[in-house]
Amino acid sequence: MASGLARAFDAVAEGYDASFGRNPIGLVFRHAFQRRLEALFGRGDRVLDLGCGTGEDALVMAARGVRVVGVDVSPAMIARARAKAAARGIDAEACRFEVARAEDVARMGARFDGACSDFGALNGADLGAVGAALGAALRPGAALVLSLLGPWPLPALLRRILTGLGEPRRGRAPRVGGIPVTVSYPTLAEARRALGPELVWSDAFALGVLLPAPEHERWAADHPQAFGLLAALEGGVRRWPALRGLGDHMVLEGRRREAR
Repeated sequence: MASGLARAFDAVAEGYDASFGRNPIGLVFRHAFQRRLEALFGRGDRVLDLGCGTGEDALVMAARGVRVVGVDVSPAMIARARAKAAARGIDAEACRFEVARAEDVARMGARFDGACSDFGALNGADLGAVGAALGAALRPGAALVLSLLGPWPLPALLRRILTGLGEPRRGRAPRVGGIPVTVSYPTLAEARRALGPELVWSDAFALGVLLPAPEHERWAADHPQAFGLLAALEGGVRRWPALRGLGDHMVLEGRRREAR
């Protein structure tokens, strides 16, 4: 699985920041996620970024004094992240990027103060192995914030009901850079269970429970007022219990279990 993911994201790495990095819907999602990073991690904390891509979240944290190790299976994505860090004057002591799977972060050294993962990077990983690796890599009580692609995005579900257009996400093999990738779409309960007993969960919220998925960026450009209204409304409802499992992404917040 990892080799297919690596080839797929290698194929899109060069243009990733110029395309998806400027996607208005994706930017709303990233802003909401980064607000949680700012709330959870402070200067001097050591944080793992799983599936870091071109390093945007890691570099934002590093600019605030958080020490970050970002890992990704794609060598081309890691090369882009390292180049961005150098261009911004952020050295490897503050922010290091490594080609590695999320399942292998236990080998990254001393216990970390937290971990994060954005934009569904863990949908292509073995969540059980990721949970075990985080249990070994994180200190007791370390904060976690993980964003996974959800199985039932509400806007897509309503679109299928009203128009018959679109396909259910589960059972569909997505393509990245023209390359099919193997992913899973767990529910909130399934994800929490799969990540294992060393991680405990305290909250969750949805991204894209009113807004359409980032693939509909043309709609956002053509309907800026509707886009802005839905973005504002979503900020008020994304934590509602009935909605937080129905986003394009589901963000899980929790901690490494305290020592017994």
